[in-house]
Amino acid sequence: MGDLVAFSSLPAAWVGLGSDGIAKSLAQVLLSTLDLDLVYIQLAQPGGSGFTETVSSKHRPDANHCISEAKVRLAPFLKGVALAPVTMVRDPFGPGTLRTTVTRFDLVGEHGVLVAGSQRVNFPTEQERLLLRLAANQVIMASQHQWAEQALQQSEERFRDFANAAPAMLWVTEPDGSCSFLSQGWYEFTGQGEDEGLGLGWLNAIHPSDRAAAGKHFLSANERNEAFSIEYRLRRADGVYRWIIDRGRPRLSSNGQFLGYAGNLLDITERKQSEEQMAALLAKEKQRATLLAQVANACKSINGMLSMESIARTLTEEARSMLGAHQAATSLTVSENWAQRITAVSLSDKYADYRAYSEKPDGSGIYIEVCRTNCPLRMTQKELEAHPAWKGFGKHAKDHPPMRGWLAVPLIGHGGKNLGLVQLTDKAHGEFTEEDEAILVQLAAIASAGIENAYLYEQVREQDQRKDEFLATLAHELRNPLAPIRTGLAVLELASSIDATVKTREIMERQVEHMVRLIDDLLDVSRITRGKVQLKKEPVDVRTVLETALELSRPLIEEGRHELLVSTPEEALLLDVDPVRMAQVVSNLLNNAAKYTPEGGRVELSAQRDGSEVVIRVRDNGVGLTPEALTKVFDLFNQVGKTLDRSRGGLGIGLAIVKRLVEMHNGHVTAESQGPGKGSAFVVRLPLAAMQKTGGQRVAGEQRSCSLSIPRRILVVDDNVDGAETLAMLLALSGHTVETAHTGPDALKAVQAFQPTVMFLDIDLPGMSGYEVARQLHSDSAIKGLTLVALTGWGSEDDRRQAKNIGFDHHLTKPVEIDKLHSLLIEIDASNK
Repeated sequence: MGDLVAFSSLPAAWVGLGSDGIAKSLAQVLLSTLDLDLVYIQLAQPGGSGFTETVSSKHRPDANHCISEAKVRLAPFLKGVALAPVTMVRDPFGPGTLRTTVTRFDLVGEHGVLVAGSQRVNFPTEQERLLLRLAANQVIMASQHQWAEQALQQSEERFRDFANAAPAMLWVTEPDGSCSFLSQGWYEFTGQGEDEGLGLGWLNAIHPSDRAAAGKHFLSANERNEAFSIEYRLRRADGVYRWIIDRGRPRLSSNGQFLGYAGNLLDITERKQSEEQMAALLAKEKQRATLLAQVANACKSINGMLSMESIARTLTEEARSMLGAHQAATSLTVSENWAQRITAVSLSDKYADYRAYSEKPDGSGIYIEVCRTNCPLRMTQKELEAHPAWKGFGKHAKDHPPMRGWLAVPLIGHGGKNLGLVQLTDKAHGEFTEEDEAILVQLAAIASAGIENAYLYEQVREQDQRKDEFLATLAHELRNPLAPIRTGLAVLELASSIDATVKTREIMERQVEHMVRLIDDLLDVSRITRGKVQLKKEPVDVRTVLETALELSRPLIEEGRHELLVSTPEEALLLDVDPVRMAQVVSNLLNNAAKYTPEGGRVELSAQRDGSEVVIRVRDNGVGLTPEALTKVFDLFNQVGKTLDRSRGGLGIGLAIVKRLVEMHNGHVTAESQGPGKGSAFVVRLPLAAMQKTGGQRVAGEQRSCSLSIPRRILVVDDNVDGAETLAMLLALSGHTVETAHTGPDALKAVQAFQPTVMFLDIDLPGMSGYEVARQLHSDSAIKGLTLVALTGWGSEDDRRQAKNIGFDHHLTKPVEIDKLHSLLIEIDASNK
């Protein structure tokens, strides 16, 4: 019983001892109490950090220093293998053999072994076994208690270390709501003393405006034992208040009893600032989205407009509305010196008194910098007034509405052409921003495209209108000569006297010549505008050009009973020009003057030298030109003075031909007029020829000898029977032997039977074309000495080139003039000699 009491009191003796001390104490108690020869204890360290070992021997006091020797003998016990209740082992420290038994520290888990050995033959008795088991249990219980206390201490130390090292501020409260722990982070952040924040002292660090609400929120959650989260401003040690989020969760015992809260505080100032910035950004994006929607709507509106004025008004109103300005204006460039035409103005009620302001910018204000550079300008009023180009917006600054800051964006067309600008001033809130500029640039780009489209639409509309007027005039001009021709044919059937026949023929010839000139003009304008005209330049005296032009235009001038005044230079002024085309230029100007001058007016023609140029001037005292008409007078199909008798109007192509032909001769032509009813003048400037001499050179205009061609056998091939017969009659009257054919196959047969020396061949024959006929004739070696002349209504340079490539020797365009026909036959005679 004494042994049992001794073993029961062991835990009290072990208080404060570690695993090593408990093992050594137990070994000594067992060795002396149970009269043992050997005790070996292997005991687990707290926290699983290994084992502590100890050995006690009756025969060797220092056995604990020879543990390794003992473990050699006791190895089977340490391997955990199943052994007999008693195992015989040689004593590692004394003579003889030991009866040994093993007791494991395994009440809860594996904690080590207790090996006891004795030389007594009855060891171990049943009582000794019980005592060994009791001792092992006492060790286990003491170790577990020790380990639990150590773990709790370590846990508390870890918590405090963690709490103090954590970036957040940690705290703990009791069930009554008082704070019992604040981490080091709290004290460092708030600057409070060591115990100043405990209890409810932490509330003193909260912003006065947030303190009451935060305290009420916490205490209310504490009464309900619920988790909570509060945001408030907490005073930092430097006096700056920072936004904090304070979260707490209930601490509960194992049976669910509320023990208070554990919580933490985090600085969320950056998050709060980010939220505020995000809110501001969202508001800004919303505003931007609204602006973009307005831009899209403006774009849709502008795209549907065909008037520059409407587009300018829409741009001005939308720009002022979107960007919140009190003033907006859009002006379009009207001249090369950046003079502007203010097209639209939008003013808020602040400037209602200035809505009548309508001065035109004259090119002297700062806005010319925007137009000249095609770059936006955005300035405060101070920057604006300091700008070197600032001139108070021209001469009328005193009348201009007051300005406050300025944003101007150019209107830029295709190829970088400046169309004008849109400008804003006096923004309602603050200064104009980069974003304002970007919005205005977008609006200006949309408006620029719309303005160009409107301008092109207006041009197309005007051209379409001019085309309709041209077609109507063309029909009128063609009917005029056809009427006397048709009447003349009837007169020829009925006329009995030769005088009536001759007079009728002269009338018909004049009308045919008029129709030919109309058609030639149409062909000319087509060839000239496409660059298909080839000039045959030669030195020609300007007086010869004027004489030829007068011959062409005199009938029309005399018909209008105009006074003609001609002034020519006394000296020969040589031009390097195509004499025919240059005579056409002057004739067209004379015809234009005759048409647009009332009957009995005055037409003047003059030429003079001006330095290295020759100036040809045609002046009249006719209907004159408006400033607007002066800018369009050389446009194709353009007609001025539409109130004039339609019979005098022409086709609106003569002056277009003049301009292009003059430019092809490296000259230029201008129109002048003081206004309607004050006449007009057209001035042609041409460079003098490089050499002003005629020695050894024939100058255009000199007389050429003329003679009739020798009689020939001529075949005329044309599917137009009347055309073929009349041409054959004309050639026959000139002494030639002539036959006709009207198809390609008939032409080939006629060549074989008639054997002509000259063949006038129409290109557009039905079935077999004139080109095919020419190819077959060239492939027939039996046909020799045949001159092929293309006779066609197609007269472009490409048509001539194609005919020559196929094998035609010459090319005539219908209708053929008699002089040209005779000249060609004479040329053929000369080439065949």
